[in-house]
Amino acid sequence: MEVTKTNFGSYKGTPVEKYTITNSNNVSISALTLGGALYEFLVPTKDGGKKNLVINFESPEKYLDNPFYFCMAIGRTAGRTTKGTYTLNGKTVHLDTNEGETTLHGGPNGFSSFLWEGAIDGDKIVLSKHIASSHDSFPGDLDAKIEYSLSDDNELTIKYTAESTEDTLFNPTQHIYFNLGDTDNVKQHSLQINADKHLDLNKDDKTPTGKQLDVNSTVFDFNSAQELGSAIEKKESQTGSAFDDIFVINDHQADQPIAVLNDSASGRKVSIKSARNGLVVFTPDDLSSMSFKEYGTGKPYMGVALEAQNLPDAVNHEGFGDIVLPAGKEKSYEISYKAEF
Repeated sequence: MEVTKTNFGSYKGTPVEKYTITNSNNVSISALTLGGALYEFLVPTKDGGKKNLVINFESPEKYLDNPFYFCMAIGRTAGRTTKGTYTLNGKTVHLDTNEGETTLHGGPNGFSSFLWEGAIDGDKIVLSKHIASSHDSFPGDLDAKIEYSLSDDNELTIKYTAESTEDTLFNPTQHIYFNLGDTDNVKQHSLQINADKHLDLNKDDKTPTGKQLDVNSTVFDFNSAQELGSAIEKKESQTGSAFDDIFVINDHQADQPIAVLNDSASGRKVSIKSARNGLVVFTPDDLSSMSFKEYGTGKPYMGVALEAQNLPDAVNHEGFGDIVLPAGKEKSYEISYKAEF
């Protein structure tokens, strides 16, 4: 295993570093200190080249110059917190909001907004950050760490660890956008998700209502693999929008994938493993205001975001799970992505 560090320009006068791990199969992953972004997941191609399985930009500033969190680390909490408010230990907490009255993906000063401190620890990339409560509005000063590792069977694992000075919330994820194929959209990809239910969402702000709806006989049923193009078409005809939805992952063994994304045309596949109970699927239909490294001007459905996490807004809904990080207690979560090609 080879781990290297290179410069990736600068953001507002501060250098941005890129760390890269390459395994014995010539597969490599790289992460940026800016926003903890996963920059590359490169696999060999049959013609001797490399294919990046994730979508990226050419320069640092483009990562923060859009509302889509491309491949960036998300925290303290993934997803939307209703009205930026929750109650913990009998006290009402008001978070900074960044989507109307909603706190989205940790708010305006979430994980994705930071320049992290990078280091190499053996075969791992380690990003760390001390986040003051006064800066991101969550209770407790947080010491956070993100570790990226790559195995010789081509599995990327991202581990998030945090400890807080006060009881707080911790529900991180990686906002990875995949395109496994050799075209500029993912319509021919198939997606399978181990989920019998999805969350009912408020139409006005996309926050959870608290209800969990059966996927059976609906466009949300991915228990058997669905082609994304046809699923998106059905979803748009029924609801007027593509996917930006939260699936409730069934109880499963730790080594059982919660979702599998496959592109049969190229023979590439990614299996996602997570011990947690939620997966967000997002298929953006308008990326035309952005320019990407490998695709140029953004195209509809150029990628699919798959965000493994605890169900969002869990602190406000019974039965969604526990996202509380008790004071002085370290907690870790892992998400892994195994590539086949």
